[in-house]
Amino acid sequence: MTKFVIRQQNSIPNGFIYIIMRKDRVILGLTLATAIILMASCGTAKNNISNKKNNKHDTALSQDSTAKPPRFVMPGKEARAVWVATIGGIDWPRRRFTEASQKAWYTQMLDTLQRLNVNTVFFQVRPKADAFYDSPYEPWSQYVTGYRGKAPDYDVLRWVIDETHRRGMSFHAWINPYRVDQKQRHGDKFGKLDARIPRHLVKDYRMVRVYNPAMPETRQRVSSIVADLLRRYDVDGIHLDDYFYPALQKGEKMRDEAEYKRYGKGFASIADFRRAMVDSLIVATHDTIKAIRPSAVFSISPQGNYENNYNTMYADIALWSARGWCDVIIPQLYWSTERWFLPRLKWFSENATSNTKLLIGYALYRFGEKAKSNVYRTADDLARQIDAARADGKVSGAALYSAYWLMNNPVNINGVIASRFPRLTLAPYLGQGDEIKPEAPGRLTASGRELSWAAVDGCYYAVYRADGEKAELEAVVYDTHATAKSVATYFVTAVRKGCNAESLPSRLVTTAR
Repeated sequence: MTKFVIRQQNSIPNGFIYIIMRKDRVILGLTLATAIILMASCGTAKNNISNKKNNKHDTALSQDSTAKPPRFVMPGKEARAVWVATIGGIDWPRRRFTEASQKAWYTQMLDTLQRLNVNTVFFQVRPKADAFYDSPYEPWSQYVTGYRGKAPDYDVLRWVIDETHRRGMSFHAWINPYRVDQKQRHGDKFGKLDARIPRHLVKDYRMVRVYNPAMPETRQRVSSIVADLLRRYDVDGIHLDDYFYPALQKGEKMRDEAEYKRYGKGFASIADFRRAMVDSLIVATHDTIKAIRPSAVFSISPQGNYENNYNTMYADIALWSARGWCDVIIPQLYWSTERWFLPRLKWFSENATSNTKLLIGYALYRFGEKAKSNVYRTADDLARQIDAARADGKVSGAALYSAYWLMNNPVNINGVIASRFPRLTLAPYLGQGDEIKPEAPGRLTASGRELSWAAVDGCYYAVYRADGEKAELEAVVYDTHATAKSVATYFVTAVRKGCNAESLPSRLVTTAR
């Protein structure tokens, strides 16, 4: 029998997390409170849902109807996400430092995303130990006003969330877990450390300053930041990018022998210890999310090179997927089909499990008329990449990096995206375990072409036009009313924010002129 011992305990919201050691692997236990919540929510630990795309499924009408419940062939579902990078103002706000100019640019971006039938936004709210909101833990980002620590005149995060939801898109808060600062050139100096950031948690390397991944206080701090976001803002999920242990310069050392000596008893190697420290962060983040808002989605976008993840970033993606420590994995497969895209798609597909959904990240920024490789001088390979991923039964959608390139549209990449995303669609269920459907919207009525219905707690809504036995998705709204596009028969479903669990249809109503 394998011997287990408790190594350490850290306080997180609504419970505790503990690290259990064994010879070959670190295992992180879930809180009892969280486990109970997960069994009754979209985030349950057991997953009996197939990851294969259902292009057609039948569904009965809810009991709100007095007629015999008809059945409809419902449209297929697919996650269609876009990253909005804010570090350096890459996508937003692009050195626009006034409220009016920032809002105008984000509105233009949303117009483009809406035309392309995008349904999910990953917005970077914490690029480098800073914030696009008033955080008690870290300063305002310099990319908001031009000066680190200077507040804008409006609630940036609340506004971008509301505008994204107004367009029927989900909003996921993207954070970088460890990065505090970085240099552009070797001769540069790091900026002054904000007084709210404990100096003993920070480690400096030649080009990057990070929160020390080996410190229990770092995991607690990230958990606290996530908890604060979830409690104050209507985000549909928390998203981590691909930066874990820092990628160092040639000849540079990690210099974590002291931490290994202090916390690493029982690990066979310092590499195993480092992976366990990142594992601890992932589980702490997962538990925090599910304890506060069980339906919120926890997603991670690792690098597309698994060996680099495992041996340099110390991120064990296969383990996270197998254990269900995150809901969604989005590998950044930023290569052409002539090189590494297909074999790495195969690796991530083979290592995907029923516990975790798989989306694929695409590098829009590589395309351009003057691209170094001929393969990127047209948009043809983007089409091949999307088609190859769709042909894989385990892939549930796409994530595009990044929003600016959709605005710039080099070599007509938007033409390929429009051809692959021709119709509005809902994102699929992204939770774990059985899909627990919310109640269907009640009291659906039609006045002319104006539809209205009763609210369902924690949900947004899909408006369908019934065409014989077939249903067409016409609108996605976060309000309890919508304007029908035609005189026809309609029904509405409630969709759980975050995990996208969808209700049975409401009663049917017919609009009039």
